[in-house]
Amino acid sequence: MEEARKIKLEIAGASYTVTTTEQEGYVRDLAAEITDDINSLSARNPALSMNDALVLCAISYLSEYKKESANSDHIRSQLKEYLGDTARARMEVDEANRRADRLERELNELKKRNGV
Repeated sequence: MEEARKIKLEIAGASYTVTTTEQEGYVRDLAAEITDDINSLSARNPALSMNDALVLCAISYLSEYKKESANSDHIRSQLKEYLGDTARARMEVDEANRRADRLERELNELKKRNGV
């Protein structure tokens, strides 16, 4: 397990120290993205307070997360169905092969009996 480390960040002019096991570059990229989103909101609405901008960002991120989570659940469900379909098809193929083998043996027996 990776050891947690403290990373000092600046987000929209405010300093934060986070403790994380994530790579520092990744965390800094997140902070930069949040800063960009806050700055974009503030540019569109200069009267927006920092807290309001943070709350709007949080709502946007949570909404996106929930949609992606639901999409992931749907994809997992589809994969389970496909795996089930594949397993059923494989069993049907195996059964058909066994039947074909049996019929071939029967045909060969009949040919031997009839001298063909």
